[in-house]
Amino acid sequence: MQFNTSRGDDSLRISLVPDAPDGGPAASAAPRPFARRRRDRHGRGLRGPLLPQDLPGARTRAEKFEDLVVDSAERLRELWPAALGNVGWLVEEIPSDLESLVASGESAPLGKYTREMPAAAGQPEQLAVIAIYRHPVEALCDTPGQVRELIHEVMIEQVAGLLNIDPDTVDPLFRRYRGH
Repeated sequence: MQFNTSRGDDSLRISLVPDAPDGGPAASAAPRPFARRRRDRHGRGLRGPLLPQDLPGARTRAEKFEDLVVDSAERLRELWPAALGNVGWLVEEIPSDLESLVASGESAPLGKYTREMPAAAGQPEQLAVIAIYRHPVEALCDTPGQVRELIHEVMIEQVAGLLNIDPDTVDPLFRRYRGH
């Protein structure tokens, strides 16, 4: 920081803005944005991340949810490798038509499937996409174990709808632990 003083007509002016190259005061002396500050304005606060990125506690709820979907998708692909070979798996936050569902009084869906998707340039052809909605699934569960079970059940139901077969045929362990 540099102090610039000028004296004229019996007055003293002190400016904290550095001089511009042309000799006048600088047009913009923007402070550092808050996102780039490492500590708060009093010099306290965290100096770095609380947990290293490689520890499980540093993962967000969305990342943990995606991991559970990947685990369930891998299990289903092991059981049905030919039928689910070109199926894409997608995690969405909420259904796109949630407002109309709430207005009509219906409950939010937990997942959906679409049969045929056009292939993007340079991407392999996907015959279908199964989407799981994170917020409705998490809203129904109290513990992480329940989230894991419900994700797998929703995935099984979507695969059963896609393949037009019974959910018990998709995975022999379907609903065995919940007692339904």
